[in-house]
Amino acid sequence: MDPLSDIISFLRLRSYLVGGFEAGGNWSVGFDAHEAIKCYAVTAGACWIAVEGAGAPVFLQKGDCFMLPRGQPFQIASDLSLPPDDWRRHFLGTEEGALVKLNDGSGVTVLGGHFALAGPQAEILLGMLPPIVHLRGEAETLRWAFERMREELTDLKPGGILIAQQLAAMIFIQALRLYLNENKGTGWLFALTDQRIGAAIKAIHREPSRRWTVETLAVEAGMSRASFAARFRQLVGESPIEYLTRWRMRLAERSLEHGEPIGAIALSLGYESESAFRTAFKRVTGTTPRHHARSSGHRNAVRFLA
Repeated sequence: MDPLSDIISFLRLRSYLVGGFEAGGNWSVGFDAHEAIKCYAVTAGACWIAVEGAGAPVFLQKGDCFMLPRGQPFQIASDLSLPPDDWRRHFLGTEEGALVKLNDGSGVTVLGGHFALAGPQAEILLGMLPPIVHLRGEAETLRWAFERMREELTDLKPGGILIAQQLAAMIFIQALRLYLNENKGTGWLFALTDQRIGAAIKAIHREPSRRWTVETLAVEAGMSRASFAARFRQLVGESPIEYLTRWRMRLAERSLEHGEPIGAIALSLGYESESAFRTAFKRVTGTTPRHHARSSGHRNAVRFLA
């Protein structure tokens, strides 16, 4: 499995909601802070969006997509100088998959949905993304998936929820791909687009238990040790061994949450002793493997009872 797929496999997509709105004339709607990732496509017309903490407002045109991964409050409008209506006035209580009409409902169409990522690893991915991801001219790439998701959730056919879940994952991954193609940054996500450093990251994810060194990872990247170490830190923001250890601990967390024995986990991740594994786990996560296992068991029980 490739590194991006590895990470996303940790993040359980949930709370799928799809729909959108059609707006005409002068309009403005304000939305509170939210936990879910919002991902939308402008399929007709144009409008403005201002996200708290994201800097200058963004002008959205037909064919644009935007994703809001950080959950900050935002305003979307024909004119941002208009006082925003509370979103509840128009959207609260609407049916799943509905298109809400603002004013006469002609001129601007925004179609999309939102979903949440469960699990403590979500910040590994979301923390690298800006408050708004603006994808210019990419609506057609995602529009089919949005419309199909809406159909599945409104028609209520057998298997519809499962199809909607798979579509949600596809939309999210495709939006990430489009964003990576257009942007540069620091972190493992952006480093995947670098052929040589990406090869080293893929090797780590392919064999996390292997006794990797900077030298052997440099061979995977086809670089000298010094050049590889400097390039890796420049792109990823940490050393190759730091990244390897952190990824091993992410895998360990998942195994602990599944109830696997600590000794078996240590061996599966390349540690010769349980003691060495415990030390690494606490250094990276700030807690002990046993405490993490107990805490995750408590959280699972609460979710079940809820």
